[in-house]
Amino acid sequence: MLELFLVMITLTSPVLIIILVRHYFRYKSAANQQLLALQKETNSHTARATQEKLAILVERVIVLEKIVTDSNTTLRQEIKKL
Repeated sequence: MLELFLVMITLTSPVLIIILVRHYFRYKSAANQQLLALQKETNSHTARATQEKLAILVERVIVLEKIVTDSNTTLRQEIKKL
């Protein structure tokens, strides 16, 4: 009886190992796809936020250039706006 059990285990173990390896690689593939999707989403959000910050900084630089080049009257008004 024990010998039959050992023979069955010996014959079925390679099949079980192959099945486990296939499932593992399918899981890894699905996990990598999800990770790539999350990275793309994060990068797009980061790019949008960077563009928004850049637009704000450009506006501030324009105001600062106006302040430097304009007369004192408009200088006081621009400073009060800030």
